[in-house]
Amino acid sequence: MTLLSNYDYIRPATSISWQSSSGSDDALKFKSRFSGKEQLNIGAVEPYSSENESCNGGRCRRSGGNVASRGGMMTMTQRPATTGGWSAMTMASHDGKDGTWDASQNFRSDFPNLPGFRKNMTLRPHSPKRQSLNFVNGIMMVNTPLPIRPATSPPLIRPATCPSREVTNPHDVSGRYSLVRRKADRETCGFVLPFCPESELPAFLRHDRRVLLFNAYYEENVFQSALEVRRVHTCEIYFYVEDGTIEIIQTKQENSGIPQGVFLRRSRVAKAGSGAAVVTPGTAGSGGAASSVDLAATEYYSIDDLKIGNVVTIYSRLFHIVNCNESTREYVTREHGWTAEEVAARPFPRDMFAEANREKMRRESGKPGVDRKRKMHELKEVMESMLGKQTSTTDRGMFLECGQSALCFDVVWDDRERLYGDIQFFKLFYYLADDTIEILPVHKKNNGRDQFPKLLKRSKLPKCHHIGSNNVTDHNCYRAGTPPPASEYYTWDDLRIGTTITVFGRSMVLARCDLFTRQHYASKGIQLKCDMALEPEEEPVVFERQIPPYNGFGSEEDSLRSCTRGINPPPPKKDLAKMRDKQGVIMRFNAHLLNDKTQDHKRRFVIQYFMEDDTIAIREPPIRNSGVMGGNFLRRQHLKKTDGTRYGAGDMYVGNKVFFMSHQFVLLNADDYTYRLMENEEVTFPFSSLTLVRKKLREKEVPLRHYFVSEYRGDGTVDVDELKKCCETIGLGLNEMQFITLWRRLDRRGKGRVSFKTIINLAAGENPMSAGVDD
Repeated sequence: MTLLSNYDYIRPATSISWQSSSGSDDALKFKSRFSGKEQLNIGAVEPYSSENESCNGGRCRRSGGNVASRGGMMTMTQRPATTGGWSAMTMASHDGKDGTWDASQNFRSDFPNLPGFRKNMTLRPHSPKRQSLNFVNGIMMVNTPLPIRPATSPPLIRPATCPSREVTNPHDVSGRYSLVRRKADRETCGFVLPFCPESELPAFLRHDRRVLLFNAYYEENVFQSALEVRRVHTCEIYFYVEDGTIEIIQTKQENSGIPQGVFLRRSRVAKAGSGAAVVTPGTAGSGGAASSVDLAATEYYSIDDLKIGNVVTIYSRLFHIVNCNESTREYVTREHGWTAEEVAARPFPRDMFAEANREKMRRESGKPGVDRKRKMHELKEVMESMLGKQTSTTDRGMFLECGQSALCFDVVWDDRERLYGDIQFFKLFYYLADDTIEILPVHKKNNGRDQFPKLLKRSKLPKCHHIGSNNVTDHNCYRAGTPPPASEYYTWDDLRIGTTITVFGRSMVLARCDLFTRQHYASKGIQLKCDMALEPEEEPVVFERQIPPYNGFGSEEDSLRSCTRGINPPPPKKDLAKMRDKQGVIMRFNAHLLNDKTQDHKRRFVIQYFMEDDTIAIREPPIRNSGVMGGNFLRRQHLKKTDGTRYGAGDMYVGNKVFFMSHQFVLLNADDYTYRLMENEEVTFPFSSLTLVRKKLREKEVPLRHYFVSEYRGDGTVDVDELKKCCETIGLGLNEMQFITLWRRLDRRGKGRVSFKTIINLAAGENPMSAGVDD
């Protein structure tokens, strides 16, 4: 047998018809009693010739069922067995003769081995076990052993077939969906068909996605409000027909200030008073009675309770149903028989506060045709005119003539006569287009006043506000509610330099104006005065920082930082590049102490200058039997001149007099390393510059030649003293350091004498490297 469709088994409660045809495979067809629409080929009957197992020339290879035939037509109804498989097939002819076939002998099942379609199976034997150990008065005892049962118990054989029954109530659908009914079927080995020929679709299928919409409202009292007494809330009630649940959504209103949206989530709503509490006697020790709710007596709202005009109570709120949508109206009229009066729409109650609020929003939103009773903003009016709205041109002459032109004055308010008064400065702008005045304060740094943007907003300034006799502002110039006449407002003709105006009780003086204001008054034939001083001239107070003298603790830089950089000053900065380049470079000079003491005439000192940080140290070589101990005379430190500046490298040269710590020294000479260092750095040490010395020799070349001619003694050479006398005679003007530089250049080999020719060649401007030197 070959399956001809995707169906693996035949559903219960189906009728199978078999049509025989001689000499060919017969198709097994079934027709669903519930649907009754089409027949599907699910199998085939193979021809089989046998004496005992022939059925009109063919054999049905099904394991069981009821078969009825008439004139070659056989009807077979299949019924499942209790534990699986198909046990028997009963054949009944239409003429009243019945016969039963043994399916275990003549038929075999072609259905899959699935639950509900399997053969009878033996159940597992019932073999409970008993506890063998127990404690009696704290002592472990062995219980009496159970009697030995046979290894296998006889299987529980259930009947091969069980009667099945169909529901008689068409609305009873619990046979398939009730767990209780299914459990009862298993216990009684029965099978309840879920439907009968008169059965209908269940509610969750018949009313799938059917929702009824009703419009309703409820009222709420408003206390402590002068604008409204009660408030009307409009809602939409959604009734879900499939399960009888209700959802309420409150209609949102703009700017209502109250929470809106979902008022009630989808749920079944019980009627007011249903499901009353039942009082039951209290248990011992409870001291009273206990109450419980009878759920079976709870009544829920249905469709008929939501008729238009009804009032339903939902959680202590009274909902008045006034309308429904068109689909809801058609459904309740067709299915529930509501009359036209029960579905007729009713109006909502009038809410005066909501209407006033909507009218206010129409005015605020600028809808056309609404009188707003106030002046429209200028920018909004301009934008509407650009979009095509016609505007009035009344009082536009000055605006078209002057535009946004404004006269500007500097105003002074001297309020020092009052306690804690002060002088304040303002800017006054007079707009020529509409004769309005605007006054803005002029803020200064650290004036201690709040940064208010305006003293007077743009408006017309009346003249009537003045200070009375008791320093009280007189606001009663005119009757209350009556504006002053146009002549009592300040105009541009009332504003002059030096004029005092009253700004709501404040007397202010117009002191200055800008160039445009002067040109405007000049065009009107009015000459303004010169600008006045805004404030009296006062000499500014100059605060000079006084640095206390150095006390000797730490370095002077650290002490100075403590005076100028706060409580926790950073350390003084150092010239790291100079320290890297000049590290270890020390200039040494031999010095003599200048004073009137005879015992100090023979004392000599070595002054060391450290170029990496411009510090100076003085040491004294010891002299035997001098009475003075040698060693450190002054530790390494920064030293200052008499004018307060520090000694630098340019101050250290031979012949210079320095003043260290109340002691005056004269530099006598230096070592060869110091001379060479100074000659290589002509910028730092100008007196060691050979270029400057040659320039002076060139200026005195002629007197120098005449001196050598007059003082010639036969060898043509001079020593140090003779050359120094020559320089003094011709007025060369070299100091001691320059003379040492000149002599070191002439006497490179240290012979002590130089020729005239070498000096003349150096003065003539020849390259000093090529100038001849005496051998």
